[in-house]
Amino acid sequence: MSGLMLPILIYPTNPDSRNLTMDLKNLTPTSDTVDVTIVHPTTLEPLTNDDKSEMTITMYAPHSKEYKGILHHQTNKRLKQAQGKKKVDITAESIEEATLEVLVKATKSWNITYDGKKPKYSADTAKEIYEQVFWIKDQIEEAVADSLDFTKG
Repeated sequence: MSGLMLPILIYPTNPDSRNLTMDLKNLTPTSDTVDVTIVHPTTLEPLTNDDKSEMTITMYAPHSKEYKGILHHQTNKRLKQAQGKKKVDITAESIEEATLEVLVKATKSWNITYDGKKPKYSADTAKEIYEQVFWIKDQIEEAVADSLDFTKG
């Protein structure tokens, strides 16, 4: 032999004793929102407000009716533009703007400090923050994507 190691396969002594029953309901999300804890972009330590609470942003999950409604609205708007007589130009800037719009509208609430204040959520404030503190978008998008793997142990 050339030193190649083959894996040793171990078969169960009684394969019929394995529990292969599953309830599909157990594989569905239990929440329509995703809570994102904001962490420092280099140290990855959770950021805190003056009251020592962690900074969090609550997003609608992609399977929620709210999130789907946001996507449907945006898609319908683009379809209507495409059906018009005017030529529709799709640019990198328009895609970035559309992505930002989804992020802003999919934000349900937050507990953050920005510019020395704890602002109430508004679409205008969310847009400003997501544009200025650009690294937050990546954290939010990653947390929302991770929420799709809701079967993790």
